[in-house]
Amino acid sequence: MIKNKQLGRLVMAAVTAMSIWGASDFAEAADAGMHVDQVGYLSGYSKAAMVTDSGEGEFYLVDVKTGQTVYQGQLSAPKYDAMSEETLRRADFSDFNAAGTYVLKVGGRTSPEFAIGDNVYAVPAVQTLRSYTLSRCGSPIDDDITGLKVKMGHPQDKEAQVYFTDKLNKKGDKVDVTGGWYDAGDYGKYTTTGAIAAAELLLAYEAHPDHFAKGQMVFPAGVSNDKNLPDVLSEVKYEFDFLHKMMRKDGSTFHKVSGAQWPGFDKSPDTDTQDRFLYSTCSASTAMYGASAAIGARVYQVFDAGYARQLQKEADKIWAYLGKTKESVYRVDEGQESGSGPYNDDNDIQERLWMAAEMFRTTGDKKYENYLAANKAELLKAPGFFTWDNTLALAQFAYAMSQGADSSLQAQVKKVYLDYADLISDKISKDGFGCALAQDEYTWASTKNAMTQGDMLLMAYQLDQKPAYLEGALAQIHYMFGRNSLDKSFLTGAGANPPEHPHNRIHESTGAYVPGLLVGGPNAVIGGDPDQTKYLESGHVPTAKSYLDVLSSWSTNEYAIDYTGTAAYALAWFAKADPGITAAQLKLKRHFPPVEN
Repeated sequence: MIKNKQLGRLVMAAVTAMSIWGASDFAEAADAGMHVDQVGYLSGYSKAAMVTDSGEGEFYLVDVKTGQTVYQGQLSAPKYDAMSEETLRRADFSDFNAAGTYVLKVGGRTSPEFAIGDNVYAVPAVQTLRSYTLSRCGSPIDDDITGLKVKMGHPQDKEAQVYFTDKLNKKGDKVDVTGGWYDAGDYGKYTTTGAIAAAELLLAYEAHPDHFAKGQMVFPAGVSNDKNLPDVLSEVKYEFDFLHKMMRKDGSTFHKVSGAQWPGFDKSPDTDTQDRFLYSTCSASTAMYGASAAIGARVYQVFDAGYARQLQKEADKIWAYLGKTKESVYRVDEGQESGSGPYNDDNDIQERLWMAAEMFRTTGDKKYENYLAANKAELLKAPGFFTWDNTLALAQFAYAMSQGADSSLQAQVKKVYLDYADLISDKISKDGFGCALAQDEYTWASTKNAMTQGDMLLMAYQLDQKPAYLEGALAQIHYMFGRNSLDKSFLTGAGANPPEHPHNRIHESTGAYVPGLLVGGPNAVIGGDPDQTKYLESGHVPTAKSYLDVLSSWSTNEYAIDYTGTAAYALAWFAKADPGITAAQLKLKRHFPPVEN
């Protein structure tokens, strides 16, 4: 367990000893220049590694089990990659499809091991889903797979105190907001990210329901789940039950619940006993919950019509509130950010559009399409990748997928969306690693930015079945799993070189290591956190290498539920439900100890 004084020593070491980082085992691995997807490659799709140029012209695939060379090929001509500042050669072995475990050899260099097969992402796909269960608040956790033990996270949420006074509440009012998922490395719970993460899982299910099953997530003993639902829908229901409690009488929602101070890294969810408060109300986060509830209303209909109706009533109530509330609302009270993140959004039009589009897709009621048409100028803007403060792309996708839509408006929306998908594909084709990130997208949560663009390509594929969309999405998975200039997997527990010290209080306070969490990744914008800033100011750091695997770099090495949702969507698309996956297969082969003296 990390103590506060140990955290202080870690921070001091991180900000004063950049040369030590450069000489570390991690740096040596990152500089090896054998950039592969450390989890693996799917049979029947393109398979390539990137190799820093050292003059050799040939590469070899070697079977790990037999030691035999099974494939030989020519490296591409060298090409400079501006983001990593490396000169790369490409090793393409797309026509090799024999299942097995391999390494790539070039000259005297050897890559990490990787698999080839038709379901190589099955285990990390399940681990991303399980990470939500292991991030539950208000539930005892005793997980044999990871060793995580939590008696009961934040039972005081049963009497969370309203932080402000308005026409609906008085300061100090107590509200039961137990349950839900912790947002990230802290113990805040936010309507904004909770709603979008739930939506990402529901949309993943909706795209490939056959890739989800009962028993798939190997729930820890004693954890409540609805056995009548596929596991992922049971897990989302746990979050929805919390979001329901965040609703207010008029259809608005509280924005977040947290303590008034950031808890220390020695505080587990069951030993952080400070009072908890309900902060702010935000129309954008309210609309996001409405959108996710609308998705839920159509997804759960097949399994539980009564629950689906309940979600639809919630969405109806939210829509009525938004109809009466013409301007964006984001309440700010002094002190509300002292122990939690702001997630501030004072322009809710994209979220209103998303909710309207999901309501139309679910109900077919033309009043929602009329709202979209009345806001056509906003609806037809060129999207970026969707995120918690701009869900325009999700609005466009939902409307593009709707039945019974106005053909003219729908065609215009599809074109705008697919034009952006083609732009993503073009960026991927020009990047040395096949990464979707432009230079100005290597920011806080850059890995999420890349994975979101991959998800958007998979959504685009549902509108126009271009093989380039599937390959582009896979390229972002390869990037996430280590085919990048750092040779770093950004998903905990996945690959030979995953994050060892994610910014995560659950990890550090319990000593457990939870796989399946997507960390932020390279952040080239100075000011993200003290360690990252010191690192970037210590000397020239290539954009794609601006990452630190240290506990205290929250702008590069923290996870969040909406980050992980983007990985879950992509992995679930390509990973078939495997009833043969056991608890033993989900256990990590390596031990990741907490930071010690």
